[in-house]
Amino acid sequence: MSADTKALHGKITGGHLLAKAMADKGITRVFSVCGGFINPAYMGCEHFGIEVIGCRNELEAGFMAAATARLTREPAVCLVEPSGFTNYISAVAEAYYIGDPVIFVSASSNFNNFDNAGFKEMPQPEVVDCMTKYAIEVNDAQRIGWFFDKAHDIAINQPAGPVQLTIPTNFLYSGKVELESPEGSRAFDPRRNKVHKPAPNPDDLADVLQQLQAARKPVIIAGPGTWFSEAEQELEALAERYDIPVFIPVTHVKLYDMSHKCNVGIVDYHQNPCSRVLCDEVDLVLFLGGRLDFPLNFGEAPLFNTNLKMIAVNPTARELSNNMLVDTRLCSDIKMFLQAISKNMNVFNAEPGWLESIRQRRASDCEEFRQVLEASDGLVHPVRLCYDALMSLGENDIMVVDGGDIACWFETAVSIWSQHGRKIKGILSPGPWEQMGTGPAYATAAKMAYPDSKVLLVTGDGSLGLSPGVTPLETSIDHSAPVTIVVANNSQWGMIQEQQKEMWGVVSATSLRDVDFAAVFKGGGAYTETLRSPAELVPAIQRALKENNSISALLDVKTPSIKSPLTQGMIEMRVRTAAE
Repeated sequence: MSADTKALHGKITGGHLLAKAMADKGITRVFSVCGGFINPAYMGCEHFGIEVIGCRNELEAGFMAAATARLTREPAVCLVEPSGFTNYISAVAEAYYIGDPVIFVSASSNFNNFDNAGFKEMPQPEVVDCMTKYAIEVNDAQRIGWFFDKAHDIAINQPAGPVQLTIPTNFLYSGKVELESPEGSRAFDPRRNKVHKPAPNPDDLADVLQQLQAARKPVIIAGPGTWFSEAEQELEALAERYDIPVFIPVTHVKLYDMSHKCNVGIVDYHQNPCSRVLCDEVDLVLFLGGRLDFPLNFGEAPLFNTNLKMIAVNPTARELSNNMLVDTRLCSDIKMFLQAISKNMNVFNAEPGWLESIRQRRASDCEEFRQVLEASDGLVHPVRLCYDALMSLGENDIMVVDGGDIACWFETAVSIWSQHGRKIKGILSPGPWEQMGTGPAYATAAKMAYPDSKVLLVTGDGSLGLSPGVTPLETSIDHSAPVTIVVANNSQWGMIQEQQKEMWGVVSATSLRDVDFAAVFKGGGAYTETLRSPAELVPAIQRALKENNSISALLDVKTPSIKSPLTQGMIEMRVRTAAE
């Protein structure tokens, strides 16, 4: 027996201790790209029955972890070697701005050569400190489990969000780590998994109820905290009981029932014109689990009437401090708040027909696209592509959205589709960071999380080119998680080029080659088709979804370049700003 083997007797490596800490929390899958630095952690995962999803790029691994955390509302882990840390930073930002509870774990250079230009040495926690809830470097191999427990606790508690745990490589390899705490020491239960849910103060609740009852044209804006609090059913029940319109902030969580009769779409002048009632008519906004940030124009005019009353409910005082422009702030978990107010007999007293007036206004806004949806000639209009994709899915299926202008057209399609009352499991799109290239990773993660669901991604050709991976379907194919990608291919960065054309009459660095995506993805092992007419679209989607029983698919859809309502709005805004 060698000296090294003797040293390992009765002890484990730091990598095994990390895997045990994950297993204790019930984590069964991690997203990773292999590296010699993290082999001990891989061996630990094998020992504790944790599946390692080997991705083709650390950014893809980060996106998959973020999508998994968002869909399941459970913590997800992304595990990489030192240089992989810099590759996944955009995924950290994406997770941070939406609130995905992702535990990013990366190896670092050996601790004993700290601050001496060690191999791949970087102050990782400092790099991501501004985009994580907690970022720390482990200072003792024996404390790996202790730090993981703390990181996990911070990630899942409100507001949920990503954390960064950096572990020196020599700690992962060290074979001198004690599995059990020293006898007589005070220990904690590594299996604890508690999300704390503060209830509203009774006096604050009474004040809020009084304001809600006085409003005649109230609306609810449901931020991402509503989803992460698992409060969507309480929200829908309350809104339906009193016929209260529910908006969601643009670029935020769309995993609620978008076809619910009280859901009237996103808050955006151009993509959902009926939301202009916030400026024209609304007298009170109940803002749940969100932040008055850029997508909501910081709560200012012209998006909001400055005379309306606004109530913000957030689970922490720190979040409420960001909503300084609201009139009333209440500290509570969203689910606890909704349960508390629902016990009252008279929560709202809205004008009769208030909800229906907004629904009719929304339906009227969609009429201009009716002809496009019925057209049979020419290339496929982008709103037709998105609408037909939505209509192809069933109640247990998931839609994923990625891109620039095509993502904007998708919002118009959702408004039209939602009027049919058809349900799907959820819509997964980038958050407020607006990170493009997330689509294939999100779709693959969604399929892994819900293997019985069909998963369909609508994306643009520009964003597809940004997606990490050889064909961006490699991980899907490698791990038998078949999805369908429908790419709107107009050979340009549409949103940006349309602004260039209208504002300057010049096109600069926004044209793309007419790539034959069908040929590329077919070479990667996917089922593919190329489509050029509206009549081909629905049958092709149905064939692709059928093929998904065994293989991923890509539909290369040739689309014309047409400004989305949001792109036109951005042009008008930027021209006005420049003039002023």
